[in-house]
Amino acid sequence: MKLFITVLFVLLSICSFSQNKGYVILEQDQRIEQLIQRQNEIHSADNTIDGFRIQIFMESGNEAVELGNMESEKFKEKYPDIPVYFIFGQPYYRLRVGDFRTRLEAEKAFQTISKDYKKAFITSDRIQLPYNVFCDSTLIIYEQEEDVINNSTDIELYYYNDL
Repeated sequence: MKLFITVLFVLLSICSFSQNKGYVILEQDQRIEQLIQRQNEIHSADNTIDGFRIQIFMESGNEAVELGNMESEKFKEKYPDIPVYFIFGQPYYRLRVGDFRTRLEAEKAFQTISKDYKKAFITSDRIQLPYNVFCDSTLIIYEQEEDVINNSTDIELYYYNDL
């Protein structure tokens, strides 16, 4: 009986390896391709996503634009790498800074900015889509720099937006 089961097992194993590899032909409804194309058009037209910004200025009145522009220039001098957005939402002019995808990123920047702007606060907003969504603080090391970085005790991180 054991011999019969062993022979049967060997024959089934041989048969399973002798199967021919074939091709799969996928017939897709034409409407699916149209939906994919429409989705690509929507995403290419709107390059914003839900995120966070830090609001550092809010004012209304006749002098609000002038004051906002002055604050914007001051901020750009202190933090040249952080984008600045001057927004009008009736009746206030608002100055918001940064494009942070997570609240944690906004909190990190807020710790620094709040030292200079005491009335600053974090707010949710539609932010500009980052250059490369999939490279969130991804470490990029050039081949010629790899040995220097690996042998160094003080390692500097080179991120995609520092290049």
